[in-house]
Amino acid sequence: MNSNKKAKVNTAKQAAAQKPPKRVSRKAVRRRRMIKRIIGLIFGVVVIAASFYASAKLLFTVKTVNVSGSNIFTAKEITEFMAIPAEESMFKVDADKLAADLMDEFTYLEDAQVIKRFPDIIEVTLTDSVESYYTFENDKYRVYSQNFKYLRNAAEPPIEAIWLEVDMENTEMLDKAKNLISLVEKNGLENITKITVHDENSLSAEYDGRIKILFGTELDIEYKIKMCKKIISEKIPQGEHGTINATNSGEAVYTRQ
Repeated sequence: MNSNKKAKVNTAKQAAAQKPPKRVSRKAVRRRRMIKRIIGLIFGVVVIAASFYASAKLLFTVKTVNVSGSNIFTAKEITEFMAIPAEESMFKVDADKLAADLMDEFTYLEDAQVIKRFPDIIEVTLTDSVESYYTFENDKYRVYSQNFKYLRNAAEPPIEAIWLEVDMENTEMLDKAKNLISLVEKNGLENITKITVHDENSLSAEYDGRIKILFGTELDIEYKIKMCKKIISEKIPQGEHGTINATNSGEAVYTRQ
């Protein structure tokens, strides 16, 4: 009985072995190939990314911080404040934030540019503030830079700075003062010691602390400046005090004091 069962089992196994393998469709073959390709691609990307990360850690690290442009602050002061860790990744350095932090920390910096020079250099270019203008209010002098940045209070006016008699909080009047300063510089009227803008009809300046120049409105202002410059250079003796009235377009009249 047992032998008969064994014989039947062996016969069944032999029959199963002789059956042809199940046919795989072309679609399934293509799917398998695609899966293998995707796996291979993912593996390749992972390897490349790992290699790039390792290379970046070795190559793109801060080796040098170059500081230039300032006659007020030393490179050591700047680099110590920036506090970039040794061998810091270039990709972790936030150049814009560093520049903003420098401007906040150092009052006498007019501008700070921080640029990453790959693979390993940080360039810091600074522009110093120059005491260029001052106002007098509430019995104290307020000193401003070349770009009208507030710098400090002072007991005495800074040397060679221009006195601004204008409301610094009034944007419209301040813009008129800035425009007048720009045109005076453009047309070579040097040694201006004071700019006054009380309203849009009363623009004036002072030359060398001794010649008052009345411009009135901004109408023909550039022509008025040129006329005043000609009068100062050709008709007013050195050391003389007086007033040039250029409020009427087309003419400028000098009156000796």
